[in-house]
Amino acid sequence: MSQRLATYWTGKTVLITGASSGLGQALVEALAPYRVHFCLLSRRLEPMQELAAKLASSGSQFWIRAGDVQKRHEIENAIAAFIKAAGHLDVVWVNSGIGGETSYRRWDWNKVESMIDTNLKGALYTAHTCLQYMVPQNHGAIAAISSASAMRGLAARSIYSLTKIGLAYYMEAMAAELPQIQFTTIYPGFVDTAINRGNPNRLWLLTADRAAQLMINAVARRKREYIYPFQMKLLFHFVRALPAGIYRWLGRKMIALSRPR
Repeated sequence: MSQRLATYWTGKTVLITGASSGLGQALVEALAPYRVHFCLLSRRLEPMQELAAKLASSGSQFWIRAGDVQKRHEIENAIAAFIKAAGHLDVVWVNSGIGGETSYRRWDWNKVESMIDTNLKGALYTAHTCLQYMVPQNHGAIAAISSASAMRGLAARSIYSLTKIGLAYYMEAMAAELPQIQFTTIYPGFVDTAINRGNPNRLWLLTADRAAQLMINAVARRKREYIYPFQMKLLFHFVRALPAGIYRWLGRKMIALSRPR
């Protein structure tokens, strides 16, 4: 346990959406040794209860609520209830997200709208509600899980890219507007979670446990942006720098590569 992590995280009140699986669950497990007062939010109650039972001896406290980030009033009510119980809020992880293909040839409005409602609108409901408590207390941190898919508009993943780019722009705008609040936008590469297991080309794949350690360290270092792993960071900046014509040509190649074999 590093001194930086212990100093930053010990005793914090931490809200995590999408806490029942994937990166959300890994974040809970990574932070539990720091005696955190958790607010765990997810649509599925039982996995969160099982996670809290597993970590009961860690010294952390667990406040658990089933809720859907697509439903603004559910999120507002859950956050209000947690802050009433905990007294304040230090850090929120805007983590809930869903993925999938949204190419023109396989367009599905239900999938498109669900992705926008979860990844973008749900993220805004969470972040804005938390800011309503953080701004008056004059401190707090919001860590938002964007994606390496925000590097450009990805062919066949247009809506996923849109939601993750939109979230990143929101975080950048809020950081300029509210300098008293810490905003950290995280751009993960491929992490071994259910959201990408249908993709046969998961470059530089990390375990969820390793990804969580990298992310909690980035927030403790008060990073504004964090892209991982380092190979993905290099690719991210390289792709962003490409001329539009070359990128469109590559995009056509990416469609074939991104489809399951």
